[in-house]
Amino acid sequence: MTWLDIFEDRLNWLLEWVITLFFFCIFILTVMLVVLRYGFNSSIIWGSEAMNYLFIYCTALGAAASVSKGTHIKISFFKDMTRGWVRKCMDFAGCLLVGAVNGVMGWFSLPWIASAGSYESPVMRIPMWVVQIVVPVGCGCALLFCLIHMFRIATGLRREGREDTC
Repeated sequence: MTWLDIFEDRLNWLLEWVITLFFFCIFILTVMLVVLRYGFNSSIIWGSEAMNYLFIYCTALGAAASVSKGTHIKISFFKDMTRGWVRKCMDFAGCLLVGAVNGVMGWFSLPWIASAGSYESPVMRIPMWVVQIVVPVGCGCALLFCLIHMFRIATGLRREGREDTC
């Protein structure tokens, strides 16, 4: 196992751990809100907003984690019919495209955060950049995973038991 494999595994482990924690918080908030609403005719004012923001974090970080494992949405019908250097070229091109999309999204999200990030959320009164920052973080992680996979494809240093696709 190379240092690149260790780095990718640890970053992916961290992302999955954070996603799991946030999903657990969403679950707890959902149960609390339902019990309070139907059991006590009450509610937590900030509960729905917090769930929305946690879901945004789970989505952005989950997209990056799925790129790491090659389990995101893809249509591989034609690619599955190829072998050898054609397959290698298609894998590389796929990683290049996914990386380019994430790079562009991450890059253009920074001016968006700079212009709209100073506003506060309606209920929790937290600056919106706290919520919006996950877009360039998630895109940056996905781009990093794509670069790692492209390096492995180009050098032939494939991981055992896992296909380097994006």
